[in-house]
Amino acid sequence: MEMAQSDASAYMDWYRIETERAYLRPEDEVTGNPSDDYERRPAGLAGMWEGVRYQIYEARDGHVLLMASEQSFWKNFCAGIGRMDLFERWPGSKYADHARGNKELQSELRDIFRTRTVAEWIDFAGAHDTTIAVVNTTANIGDDPQFRHRMGFLPVEAVGCEQLPLPIFVSGAPLPVPTMAPTVGQHTDEVMTEVLGKDSAEIARLRTEGAFDGDVR
Repeated sequence: MEMAQSDASAYMDWYRIETERAYLRPEDEVTGNPSDDYERRPAGLAGMWEGVRYQIYEARDGHVLLMASEQSFWKNFCAGIGRMDLFERWPGSKYADHARGNKELQSELRDIFRTRTVAEWIDFAGAHDTTIAVVNTTANIGDDPQFRHRMGFLPVEAVGCEQLPLPIFVSGAPLPVPTMAPTVGQHTDEVMTEVLGKDSAEIARLRTEGAFDGDVR
């Protein structure tokens, strides 16, 4: 298995790279979405900033990401909060309709999302078959159940501090937990006996004479 940091960096930015590449083709071959009147959005996430039904909102104790760009999820969301008037007024297209630039709807959703906690919105999404996700930060991602299940941290006992593991599964299993580098002199006795064939008396003599003064024991 081979991985290069430069390859991984490019792959992490796949959305913008692939969009820019696609936009090199004629506009009649690569268009925007029907909900945008086929106008091309700016490459990558820049085309999402004006989204309303696909947008981050402040909850009572954090932030959530609403992803109700598909009409069925949007309808379920409106029904779940008892606001079918929002769906009737702005039903949107069947697919990929972010309601870009709809400031009035955005204001309504802003106030609605502030009425519940993040956990309550996640439970709501599961109960009403709609699409809402937690917006984690670098400070709280360690508490996220999916993060804990998929990655977690390498233990302090093994590597000296809590570190993120390499996020690769081989045949469905995570990679082995690495070990810390040995301390200076940690394996002196093993090297002297197993490699150089010295007995314990000879090792003791050499230590007394200062041969291993660099050891930290």
